[in-house]
Amino acid sequence: MQETYWSEPQGTYEERRQQYLEYCATRVFDGWLSKYSRTGFFTQIARLELGQQPVDEHLFREAIAFVDSRADCCDFSVAGLLRVLYLYHDSPQISRELIADIEACVLRFKFWWDEDKGDNRRCYWTENHQIIFHADELLAAQLFPDKVFENSGKDADYHMEHSLHLIRRWFDFRARFGFSEWLSNCYFEEDLLALVNLHDFAQQPDIRHLAKQTIDMIMFEMALHTWRGIMGSTHGRTYPRLIKGAREEDASNTARLMFGMGMYNNPASLGTVPLATSPYRCPPVIEKIAADLSGPRLYRERHSINIADAPKHGLSYEDMEDGHLFWSIQDYTHQSIYDLAQKTRQTFGIMLYEDYQTRYDQVLQWQVDEYGKVIDPNVDCHGMTEVHIHTYRTPHYMLSCAQDYRPGKPGYQQHPWQATLGLDAVVFTNHPGSNDETSRPNYWAGNGILPRTAQHQNVLVCVHHVPSEDSFPFNHAYFPRDAFDEVIERGNWVFARKGDGYIGLYSQHPLRWLADENNRHIELRADAPDNIWVVEMGDREQWQDFALFADALTTTPVQCDGLNVTYTSPTVGEVRFGWHGAFQVAGAEVDLHNYARFDNPYCQAEFGTKQYQIRYDGEEAVMDFAELPQV
Repeated sequence: MQETYWSEPQGTYEERRQQYLEYCATRVFDGWLSKYSRTGFFTQIARLELGQQPVDEHLFREAIAFVDSRADCCDFSVAGLLRVLYLYHDSPQISRELIADIEACVLRFKFWWDEDKGDNRRCYWTENHQIIFHADELLAAQLFPDKVFENSGKDADYHMEHSLHLIRRWFDFRARFGFSEWLSNCYFEEDLLALVNLHDFAQQPDIRHLAKQTIDMIMFEMALHTWRGIMGSTHGRTYPRLIKGAREEDASNTARLMFGMGMYNNPASLGTVPLATSPYRCPPVIEKIAADLSGPRLYRERHSINIADAPKHGLSYEDMEDGHLFWSIQDYTHQSIYDLAQKTRQTFGIMLYEDYQTRYDQVLQWQVDEYGKVIDPNVDCHGMTEVHIHTYRTPHYMLSCAQDYRPGKPGYQQHPWQATLGLDAVVFTNHPGSNDETSRPNYWAGNGILPRTAQHQNVLVCVHHVPSEDSFPFNHAYFPRDAFDEVIERGNWVFARKGDGYIGLYSQHPLRWLADENNRHIELRADAPDNIWVVEMGDREQWQDFALFADALTTTPVQCDGLNVTYTSPTVGEVRFGWHGAFQVAGAEVDLHNYARFDNPYCQAEFGTKQYQIRYDGEEAVMDFAELPQV
């Protein structure tokens, strides 16, 4: 099902667009796609765009049935169906009967939790779902201006006003605070589904403008944090198939389309199919930034807010509409907003969050055991609160970290750090939340208890600390041995080379290899509830030889004292870090917080601004969320 991986920029945009559409249009909807029955018809959007016959109408009818089931994620299907109505309503490739059935499906859809009819089992409130539901509502109201919508019993004017208000607030939050689902290699694709629809079809000039600016923002984020088409960064939310190498990474489709690097692996991609059928074009400066591998580049940035800081940003703990931002951050049980969450749940009959109270009680008791009292009662595992990201990208590797992010709190889908050296050659650690790969958190994606991490350029330290009676009293590294060209083991160090990129991984406690179901050695386990991991990366240009790199790190002092470590890096100097206290490099304290929104060679922007200027190689682009076209 997969095409060739491109590690260097190739082709023009129009060539890549044609290749992707043909890739989608020629894929048969088989077992691989059966789990995507709700969006399998996206493959047929490619056929419609190319003018190819026949179109498999059964896939559209599967999507209609899924929407009518009101199951979770049916808003994704509606977004795709609306795209068909806007672009291909009169196409001879699609029957008039099917068009009528799609229209009827949209007219009976429930667009938001405040409509009276229908249950609220599905998720409305996360960052990606919010904008998809709101965009669906606006575009449906535009399409049927003279209709009364079946579920709400209200006319198009009501739905237009209702959705525009919420869309504008969503754009304001993203402009000021970035993305709570930061650098997500799947949820960015779902954001793009809604944003491209708004960019292409919204009647309001300000909405089209804001959609364009936000798509540009996502493209810029991806350009910074992809390495040769692999979005191997820290993520606010992710899944195992997306981080165990990039062969099934959703974002790789968009990276190849926009930047010429990556691979086409999903013919029904929620973000890439709309982009490939849209007049949107990525600013050339952003495409150049994605390909800028001429030397080491350091990118620092900030996303989201802490709930305690909400009043500083003009947000109320009592306002249900301000609650939309809190719910998109997915911190539902913080003491300041707990009552608001309960009121929202009870008023609209929505789930709003999964019940992890047993886990929270265990963590709160752990705090009492450790400190004699509860030191932080706000332990919502879903929370994607303020994050400070440090990404170091070179021609031969990328290392990315969420600095000092919620250590000791339960995790969900947050991915604190990753080292990327190739399509399959990736390394990260986590504390399992389950023994499967479907739960949230699970064996590889997310953390039962979040670690404390810190990075300075090519050196990273990750401290895992979990209750001794935890169901999984260990932590481990994903380290696919056969994905690397060479592996050297010396004491508590494991070194690996991929091409001209090198990684050294140190464990405080002894490691043992474990194999997966295919007998591949992919896991390095430290059989201890507490463990300190040290990562140093390098390349041939810096070290001349992989053996010299391994020799230098093997003879480098690493002193672990409980949950504290002192590591004398041969490249950045002495590094000190632990479960508590400052991060020190070469005798100086390194601030792990208080980052700007963007601090990189191409863009400097303070957090909270609404105007961003990007410059590189004689080109520039401006993302302006403040000066809007007339409504």
